Amino acid sequence: MSTITALLGPTNTGKTHRAVTQLLSHRTGVIGLPLRLLAREVYDRLTAEVGEAAVALVTGEEKRVPARPRYWVCTVESMPEGKDVEFLAVDEIQRRATASADMSSRTG
Repeated sequence: MSTITALLGPTNTGKTHRAVTQLLSHRTGVIGLPLRLLAREVYDRLTAEVGEAAVALVTGEEKRVPARPRYWVCTVESMPEGKDVEFLAVDEIQRRATASADMSSRTG
C-alpha cells in the first residue's frame, strides 16, 4: 500500500531536511528540488553519507548518473519519469505541474 504525506509549512522550517532524512530511510528514492544549487547541496550531503556510486544528480546544467544509483537528486523539471522507487519527494510541487504544462505546450 502506498502512502502519500504532505509536508506543509512556511519557508525555513525544515521541510527539505525532513524529506532528505526520509529519503535515506528507504532503499531507493527520487527527490525533486526547486533550485539547482539546492539540488547540488542535497547531492553533496547524500554522497557524503552513502557514496557517489549510490546517488545521481540531474539538473538543467549538470548530469552525474552512476551505473546503478539508489537515489536521484534532481531539479523538479529534470526529474526522471517511470523510476520504480520506494520514496518520492517533490519540493515545491507546483513547479512540477508548471514544468509538465510547459512541456506539453511545446509538444502539443
